Amino acid sequence: MNYDCKSYGYKKIKRKRLLPLIVVLFFLSFMRPVQASKDWFFYGTSQVIPLLTYEREYGILDASYCADYQVPEWFFEEKPENADTVMEEGNTEQEEAAQKEEKVETLADGTKGVAFTRKQLQKKDVLLSKIFSVDANTSMTKEELSLKNLLDKDLSIDGIKNSIGENGEKQYKILIYHTHGSEAFADSRKGKKEDTIIGVGTYLTQLLEEQYGIATYHDETVYDVVDGKLDRSYAYENAAANVKKILEKYPSIEVVIDLHRDGVDEELHLVTNVNGKETAKIMFLNGVSRSNMNGDITYLENPNKLDNLAFSFQMFLLGKQNYGDYVRKIYVRSLRYNLHLMPRATLIEAGAQNNTLQEEKNAMEPLAAILNEVLAPK
Repeated sequence: MNYDCKSYGYKKIKRKRLLPLIVVLFFLSFMRPVQASKDWFFYGTSQVIPLLTYEREYGILDASYCADYQVPEWFFEEKPENADTVMEEGNTEQEEAAQKEEKVETLADGTKGVAFTRKQLQKKDVLLSKIFSVDANTSMTKEELSLKNLLDKDLSIDGIKNSIGENGEKQYKILIYHTHGSEAFADSRKGKKEDTIIGVGTYLTQLLEEQYGIATYHDETVYDVVDGKLDRSYAYENAAANVKKILEKYPSIEVVIDLHRDGVDEELHLVTNVNGKETAKIMFLNGVSRSNMNGDITYLENPNKLDNLAFSFQMFLLGKQNYGDYVRKIYVRSLRYNLHLMPRATLIEAGAQNNTLQEEKNAMEPLAAILNEVLAPK
């Protein structure tokens, strides 16, 4: 049967109208690089309606990764000092040179640490190029980058060492748990909890208690396995519910650590040498509960955000000075990752899926020393 388009009300699209349409579609397709773990549709949706992507932001189903993101290649390279912001007017060459960090002797043999001066840390471009790596979906405010909030805050805890209650019971000061407790490593034995990130947390607990006298509670619950299957859809919600119960049971706890391992490309090996030991690198992750498109995410309110940032910041500076590239930049994202549960709360990524279990455990030794240095009164 012969259909006449005109009889059905259709009109041929003129070439002059078609060309602008093609240009617009081409621009929308290539204005933002497409990444394996976050396509353009997800990016647009998360900007406009963050709640719709809440579940995806809080975890993935791939056991190879500890979180719902993959670190981009640029994250591991040093940015130019004014890549994120323009230098203040009137800055001289001498002032620019003064921003370069000083190489110092460290506690790790054969490793050069980095010490920043207060003058350097007062510059926004130094903070954003040398210390923080801010996800494209969010931003940091002047308040969050203020040294008064980041560096001048005293995070030490009176009586943190060898704390005993009136009835002689141990007074826990630190809680270690694992939202993604199933995370394993290159040489982990299948089905062995001690070969997962939980086993690494056990070693950190032992170090804190035996070497530094800090009573530490280790929650070994696996929150990302449901009915025997990997399921991270509600891992953060499940972890939050149980952590709250632990904090109610042990009100002496003042520090909460969510210990993970990262997920990176297989050819990238996050390892350094600390005192002759092959040691996995660590990274602190913070959430600021803010979307660039919509501003503050009210359903993820975090009254402890500034303290969380200060905790990561002070540990980063100590790690950088004492152990060089053992610490990676502080990664800042748009959500909150249960960091609202405590002022001294932190999420730590130790190594990645291609580190060995021994490299991971070696990483806990400098981490325990850093925690002790920040938390113990001087």
